[in-house]
Amino acid sequence: MRMVIVIAIACVALNAFSSGQVDPKPTLSNEPLSAEQVAIYRVVLANYRKGTDAALNLADRTTPLERSEGSSVLGCRRGITPDDANSAPIVHRIGPSAMLGPKLVLVASERQQERINENDPQNLIKRAIDDHEQVTDRQLDDSVKQAFETGVFTLSEIAFDKQHVYAVVAYNFVCGGLCGNGNTLLLKKMRKKWKGTKRCGGWVSSFIPHSSENPAYSVIKIDDHADH
Repeated sequence: MRMVIVIAIACVALNAFSSGQVDPKPTLSNEPLSAEQVAIYRVVLANYRKGTDAALNLADRTTPLERSEGSSVLGCRRGITPDDANSAPIVHRIGPSAMLGPKLVLVASERQQERINENDPQNLIKRAIDDHEQVTDRQLDDSVKQAFETGVFTLSEIAFDKQHVYAVVAYNFVCGGLCGNGNTLLLKKMRKKWKGTKRCGGWVSSFIPHSSENPAYSVIKIDDHADH
């Protein structure tokens, strides 16, 4: 039985490594999320979860918006520069009071990472490839399902243009070393509501086992996809 399982790859660490630079440690802000930030995060989460009512683990802190020259953010930036572009990046806490959407479970990323490592589908795939262990399609299905249940969704900080008409934000969902997805989004404020207008530099890794005995995987990069 041919089975296609979509899983992720991490891009931020790769960009930092390839540039030979390490970004400064972010500063945790004492300020709560602004109404504008909350509105944008709600749009991102609503669009990401469209068509599903499953619970989602949400990291309780934002991450810096990637700023390196090779970053996919440049494709969405339209002259937008993060407020902290010339200083240490700032991140925010995400608390229950933000009410970003239904069935969100706030988690600490570092603690959740331990569960992600335990449930990583890559563990099963490695045994099938390296140890020639017999792995059934059902086992693969169950492994991926469990990985998605323990994965964590992380929101980046938001960069605005000077008029606060355009905004850039990124997200990543990670459920293992090769499990998850991510994207950078350009949003525009129209009639007092934020709407996504463009996706830039999305990354997807497809694990496509033609049979349980002969697994293989490929990596696909998706750039500059316009939302319709």
